[in-house]
Amino acid sequence: MRRLFSGLGFNQGTKPGFQKTTEKFGVCFEGIECENADHAENWANNVKIKFETCYNWSQIIELTLGSLESFYDDASDFEDDLQDEIKDWLASVDGWGLLFTLLPFELQQYFLLMYYHINMNHQEDNISNEDMFYRIKAMYESETQGLPFSDLIPRVGVKLLLMIGGPKEHERRKMLLIKFNGSKFKLIAKFSVDKKRLRRTLAEIAAEVVGQMVEDSEDLEIPETLKEVVSDKIVDANWVADYWWAKFKQSRRIDEEKSRRISSGDDSRDDAIEESFTNSVQDDDRQDNVQDAQDAASSGVLARVYNRVRNFLFSHRS
Repeated sequence: MRRLFSGLGFNQGTKPGFQKTTEKFGVCFEGIECENADHAENWANNVKIKFETCYNWSQIIELTLGSLESFYDDASDFEDDLQDEIKDWLASVDGWGLLFTLLPFELQQYFLLMYYHINMNHQEDNISNEDMFYRIKAMYESETQGLPFSDLIPRVGVKLLLMIGGPKEHERRKMLLIKFNGSKFKLIAKFSVDKKRLRRTLAEIAAEVVGQMVEDSEDLEIPETLKEVVSDKIVDANWVADYWWAKFKQSRRIDEEKSRRISSGDDSRDDAIEESFTNSVQDDDRQDNVQDAQDAASSGVLARVYNRVRNFLFSHRS
């Protein structure tokens, strides 16, 4: 029966650190968070451990990599596309294992009874997992007098966030959070997303420089075959600029906090202030900072200007 619930297997899941890559991106499974105010902390921790050891997240990673291939400048478009992809996937035989774990206990029991009923009536038939899934799905819609199976799909949220602070901080790395709002708990799957720096040919190396200086490849008088390469490098420059603009804003706010504490007579150590501020940015104000950075990048103004000045200073310093 375990085969019917795809992705589930005792100690056969993808552990934190599991990753897959494509030519342009790499996605790494970082772990699980469980949110539920109705249960004790040890219960939530038990759920976290089970989903980090007994569920295979590789198909979610593949969906993510597929959506990233069409990533341009607007993170919200990517988030919406991936959210729709995951919801469609949850309604399929491949996503049935994860969907089943998110359902209320009563519905889980109901589906298990349907499984045993179908299995008992077709003992001599070699029913495939896919066929069994569609029979259960049809029986559910029949027994509920036409309630669509898709109504069982929980709300799914997707956010692509900047990583400012922490051991995994990098200008080319972002954090992807996928939240499944189940009836028993809210499950948050965390993935890091790395955008590769491709400099395999002279054309890519030259396009990287040009991409940091222009907003649109159509403004350039170059062969059409090179415009696509430049467009990719413009997206690449914006991806990195997001990070440095947010990093600059954080540094400025830390300096302002230090000045405020000095003027008020607070003798806190600088490293304590920075650690406290970084934690508050990551935990409490992360959403606002990420959105600010994305807005700046999408307008094509402050983030790119800051990144150009930074690159110019670095090149002259060396």
